[in-house]
Amino acid sequence: MEPANLTQRQAIPDDEPLAFDIFEAAMRHYVDLTWGWNQDYQRRCHQEHFNPDHHQLAMSDGNPCGLICVETHPTHLQLVKLYLLPTFRNRGLGTLLLQSVIRQGRIENKPVRLCVLQVNQLAQAFYSRHGFKIIDESPERLYMEYSH
Repeated sequence: MEPANLTQRQAIPDDEPLAFDIFEAAMRHYVDLTWGWNQDYQRRCHQEHFNPDHHQLAMSDGNPCGLICVETHPTHLQLVKLYLLPTFRNRGLGTLLLQSVIRQGRIENKPVRLCVLQVNQLAQAFYSRHGFKIIDESPERLYMEYSH
């Protein structure tokens, strides 16, 4: 399927509830399998850690379709979040978002790092297809890196 028109816009504080809804739709199943899902705890943590300066909303034909968060560190870029709503998956949007982060890493001459839950094999396969390699792991997570 051809990707829909994809844009990104900087998040604002009022986007926090939408960002949580995107997080929940993308990650609830995997969080539940790993630790169990506690709605109040997840909501509170999200509200405490949502920094609009680091988040962008992905928009498909003007409709919110996902959330991305990239942090710049001295030695690397950290892809903290790349979430798509279920109805927008398998359209090439995740690939476009990921390629933009890889491009940013190339421009800054920095590797791109991320972590993914062990139980999220779909995400692991997605990142592997795009050149990410496992560099470390813990019981709950795999740590991956894309080097240029």
